[in-house]
Amino acid sequence: MFKELVKPDLYIYLYQNTELLQNIKKRGREYEQNIQPEYLMDINKSYLSFIKSQTNMKVQIIDISELDFVNNRKDYLKLLGEIKL
Repeated sequence: MFKELVKPDLYIYLYQNTELLQNIKKRGREYEQNIQPEYLMDINKSYLSFIKSQTNMKVQIIDISELDFVNNRKDYLKLLGEIKL
C-alpha cells in the first residue's frame, strides 16, 4: 500500500514552542484543556528526533511560535514566504 504513495518533494514541520499553551486554551476544546507542557515537549522532541533520523527526505522546519497565521494574514503570508521548494 505505501509503495503506491508518491513521496512528497518536501516535508514541512511547523514547530510551535510548547510554552505557548495559551493557544490551546484559546481554542477552548474541552478535551485539550488539561494537556501538560511535558507531554507537548515530548511530542516535539519525538518529531525532531524522527526528522533528524530521516536522511532520505527533504525537511524544512519553520518556527511558528511567534506567528498567528490563522487570525493574521500578514503572518500567513510570511509563513508561505518561508516555504522553499
